[in-house]
Amino acid sequence: MTETSSSASTPPSWPVQPGYREDLFRGTAEYYSRYRPAYPQPLFEDLLSRSGGGGLLVDLACGTGEIAIPLHERFTHVQAVDLEPDMIEVGRTKAVEVGADNIAWSIGRAEDLAVTEPAQLVTIGNAFHRLDRPLIAERASQWLAPGSCLAIFGSSTPWSGTESWQAVTVDVVARWSGESGRQAGASSATAASGDPAQRTHEDILREAGFVDVAEYRFATPHTWTMDEFIGFMWSTSYTAPIRESPSLTEGFERDLRAQLRECEPSGYLRESIAHYYILGRKPDA
Repeated sequence: MTETSSSASTPPSWPVQPGYREDLFRGTAEYYSRYRPAYPQPLFEDLLSRSGGGGLLVDLACGTGEIAIPLHERFTHVQAVDLEPDMIEVGRTKAVEVGADNIAWSIGRAEDLAVTEPAQLVTIGNAFHRLDRPLIAERASQWLAPGSCLAIFGSSTPWSGTESWQAVTVDVVARWSGESGRQAGASSATAASGDPAQRTHEDILREAGFVDVAEYRFATPHTWTMDEFIGFMWSTSYTAPIRESPSLTEGFERDLRAQLRECEPSGYLRESIAHYYILGRKPDA
């Protein structure tokens, strides 16, 4: 089922200059590729019905190809960029496996990407809050052909969920990471500053001149096995402080499994994942 909202229904975005570490996802590419729930096909079809296909797709902070690969057949060619070399390596391998030979992969900052022809669509998956949002919105507007679109993808996490096992997960991660439930990777000063720059993604797009800004949501039932959910957690920024301390990883995983098993004796963790995209259209010339 699709829900549409023209107001800011997603949580407020993190600061414009969030201070996220550039190595925050180092070592997570295999977990990211294997355990991140895929964006549902109805979301992609809905997006394409509004944005159109063909021409150039630019996928920023592309991860292991969660957007670029499913959409590659709908565009003449794709530019995919990510800061983490391991993500690009895994993405290239996945693309070869499915014959997606029209994707040009590159390692680097999304803010530094060079796009030399008008784009039909620019996408960002679960990463806009970690980028220089006003700059990216401005660059996307420059890259896009008139009337074309920028789409910001996202999905809910245990930190935004209401299931009892999600609350258990948040508590265990906070206890082992020392993050106290705060968004991982942001500096303490930034996270606590109350910076007025904590504007929504929709605000940023409108300020950059995009029109018809709206969010489209796709609630998707999902059931995790215990192993799948643990793998997903290792793919997130929240567990970065734990991943970086080998002495902590085994104890954390054992503790999380035990707490989750106590909460859900069946070993199956059920939720409704809120996949969404926020669309903004560059005005016609």
